Amino acid sequence: MLRDALMAQVEMKYRHQRLLEEARNMQMIHQAKQENLIKVSAYVFVSCCQPQRIAMALRRLPGVVKADALLGASEAVLVVEQKSFESLQSLLSTVQSTPGVKRVSVKLAA
Repeated sequence: MLRDALMAQVEMKYRHQRLLEEARNMQMIHQAKQENLIKVSAYVFVSCCQPQRIAMALRRLPGVVKADALLGASEAVLVVEQKSFESLQSLLSTVQSTPGVKRVSVKLAA
């Protein structure tokens, strides 16, 4: 009986600490969003005929962190960062409309 009461008390204390930690994390995320510190990152796979030329051209776009041609494939891969999903969508439209780009596949970074 005493053991059950102690276990319940320990469990309640652990749950309280976890809730406090979650609240702190939520507050930090909210503050970061307010200060525009959180960015949307993605990997963009670009199917094209001349991956090296395309990578060099896309490397110059604002928001493109890195652009490389992939060996053995007709693809280039980009690492991009934007402040919002809307600006990411705009960047992806620019990438898609680049001459020589056939198809774009996007994977959001976690």
